[in-house]
Amino acid sequence: MRLEIMETTVMIGEKPKVASKLANALGNYSTKTNRGVKNYVIETDERRIIIAPAVGHIFNLEQISEGWDYPVFDVEWRPIFETSDSSDYVKKYYNNLRDQIEKADTYINACDFDLEGSVIGANIIKHMADPDEERIERMKFSTLTQSDLQEAFDNLEGFDKGMTDAGITRHTLDFYYGVNVSRALMQAVRENNRYKTLSTGRVQGPTLKILADKEREIRAFEPDDYWEIFLKHSEFDAKLSYGSDDRIWDEDEANGIFLTVKDEGRTEVTDIDINNYSHNPPIPFNLTGLQSEASSQFNISPKKTQSIAQTLYENSLISYPRTESQKLPPKIGYKDILGKLKSQDSYEDLAKKVMKKDSLSTTQGKKKDDAHPAIYPTGEHPSGLSKQERKVYDLIVKRFFAVFGKAAKRRSLTMTLTVEDYDFQAKSKITVERNWFDLYDPYVKVSEAALPELEVGDILDVEGFDLEDKETQPPQRYSQSRIVNKLEKENLGTKATRASTIDRLYNRNYIEGDPINVTDLGLAIVDTLEDHIPDLLSPDLTREFEEKMESIRQGEETSEGVIEKAREDLDKMLGKFKDQEKEIGAELVNTIDDERKRRRKLGPCHECEEQGREDGMLRIIKSKGSSFVGCSNYPDCENTYPLPNTGKVNSTDQECSTCGKPVIYVERKKKKSYSMCVDPDCPSKDDW
Repeated sequence: MRLEIMETTVMIGEKPKVASKLANALGNYSTKTNRGVKNYVIETDERRIIIAPAVGHIFNLEQISEGWDYPVFDVEWRPIFETSDSSDYVKKYYNNLRDQIEKADTYINACDFDLEGSVIGANIIKHMADPDEERIERMKFSTLTQSDLQEAFDNLEGFDKGMTDAGITRHTLDFYYGVNVSRALMQAVRENNRYKTLSTGRVQGPTLKILADKEREIRAFEPDDYWEIFLKHSEFDAKLSYGSDDRIWDEDEANGIFLTVKDEGRTEVTDIDINNYSHNPPIPFNLTGLQSEASSQFNISPKKTQSIAQTLYENSLISYPRTESQKLPPKIGYKDILGKLKSQDSYEDLAKKVMKKDSLSTTQGKKKDDAHPAIYPTGEHPSGLSKQERKVYDLIVKRFFAVFGKAAKRRSLTMTLTVEDYDFQAKSKITVERNWFDLYDPYVKVSEAALPELEVGDILDVEGFDLEDKETQPPQRYSQSRIVNKLEKENLGTKATRASTIDRLYNRNYIEGDPINVTDLGLAIVDTLEDHIPDLLSPDLTREFEEKMESIRQGEETSEGVIEKAREDLDKMLGKFKDQEKEIGAELVNTIDDERKRRRKLGPCHECEEQGREDGMLRIIKSKGSSFVGCSNYPDCENTYPLPNTGKVNSTDQECSTCGKPVIYVERKKKKSYSMCVDPDCPSKDDW
């Protein structure tokens, strides 16, 4: 009698928490700890499944050859802990995966179903076992609920070669452009005896150019004067209707009209225009939409929103957040999700209201994503959420309710008042039927302003007239959420990388503040690239690469062909740059020096002012690995202040409202950033 040998399958979860979710969904598992890592073992009639966790990317692209010259195109995938001290924690997961994969006959990539998840799982399998593609299966799921994971396991798909190749290609192109052009910039500066970490890349360059173009537009802006005239009534104001935009561009003309009407005490209602209209429900959230709304409602940055959404996903509370889709297909189970939400006290009444509808249908946006639907709540009960996580979760749930709602009914009213043949208009908007507004409270932002009930021919008393002189305003700066929206609109970057691209620009001191200001260093980088590698700043180049990624995913182009073409183009660009390296560096050095001085300059030294010295300036001084605040008049002035030991300290150009000394901003990566007065004895710190 021959014993049948059971097949062993290793299933890779993207993170330890996801591996645990997979095990709980598939059930009847035992746990085995190896090298300090917990694995989950499931025995079925057909096979033995070992669920082993990764911790995101286990492998990263690195240069094969030694040296720091450019261009460099010889790269390979290596364990991330071999090249990064901060990734040492990955080593035990690498060793555990290697141990488990040695036992495997077949493999399941159960990482997130997107390009990154495909690369994470495929790299582990390829570099640890290199099996035939027929032995690799793929799980496709959009939530980490037990039912969805079980369904994904019951319907395993074949190896996702197109998605994996596209992901590998993107990583390779990002390495080629990011590493090579960043090295070129830094080498140009080194040729001029300066050392400064500079970077740019395939998406970072065009993003910085968009921001720089706006900065130049703002700096070049010259305001124009104009005037507006208002009629003041006890219950409302009405603005003079004049020309195409109600603004008077000639001062004499404005004064003439004002002198004509200013002493009039009565006005007649000569027209009332009423417009009834519908305010449609919002569309479902994709990642950019969620980031934009969280910024608007809670002032949470796009990067933080993305992190919060990922946590909610890993806790099975929402669907996969890194999606472009603005569509919610019926197959996600509207009724089932609403039923689960109804069991939560906070949402019982709203869920009941939606479920009373004769038929369940949602608004749909235009954007779609073949891998995942729009973001939606799973209905699982939340617990242990932080304050910000609770806010974002509530926003997602309320948006889910709102997309089922009926259009709100609104009414706008424009009332025309005539004085000495001049027309003044008062406007109002009110909500007649709230409908979906009730499902999305408190996140509905619409103006509500009513006018008194009047009729044409009514005569009203006038309290007076105001002539206001104003000036045109410069273009509005991008906020973090607005630039992420702009990148999505321009098809630059991906839903997963846009927020981190903005964050990298902050870290390089190319931009600051929110709304975003581009620093002189950021402008200098754009100027340099425009002069010497303009193609790198072109959105067309980046969009073309994104289209190539899709072609690879669909099997229409090969990874090798796209990479080779990019290599040839980049080699030509960098060759021209190298010929002018020293001159380019000279252009950058002065800006780098000025920017360094600006960021360290805090403000006037109060002790110097008290001594009658007006030139003393407090600045951040770095010495022997530590930093402190000192005076530029040292040694004549020995005024100093200590600085925090942790965090990146930046000047703010602000004075303390309590004592008048400079305020600094302490930026911390893992803890909350904060502003503070430099004086440790300032009364503003009494409660610290």
